[in-house]
Amino acid sequence: MADDSARKGMELRTKLWGEKAAQDGDAFLRNFDEGFANFLNEQLFGTIWNRPGLPVKLRSMLTMTTLMALGRGPELRLHMRGALNVGIAPEEIKELIVHVSQYSGVPTAVEAIRAFTEVTAPPKSKE
Repeated sequence: MADDSARKGMELRTKLWGEKAAQDGDAFLRNFDEGFANFLNEQLFGTIWNRPGLPVKLRSMLTMTTLMALGRGPELRLHMRGALNVGIAPEEIKELIVHVSQYSGVPTAVEAIRAFTEVTAPPKSKE
């Protein structure tokens, strides 16, 4: 069962962030603590994100909403990238920010706008 959850977790993380980023994130967490890395991969991504009843896109929107309301900028940026990778349009993320701002406040909206601007900025050319 754990092996199936571990596989599903890594598949979902790869879908959200790509293979390299998913592996790098896993290595980062494993370097901190193997058990915690396993827990997050198997339970959060392998089990919770894969439950029936809500599609991945909606789970992604809910995650961004929660992170925005909690003022968790770095994680919000990470999940905005994941949202774009699973097909959530930039316009939908903008609407999420505007909508949630009325419930979480202007400071959280401004931080979310900073995150959105950074995540959707065109790549800088190497000169």
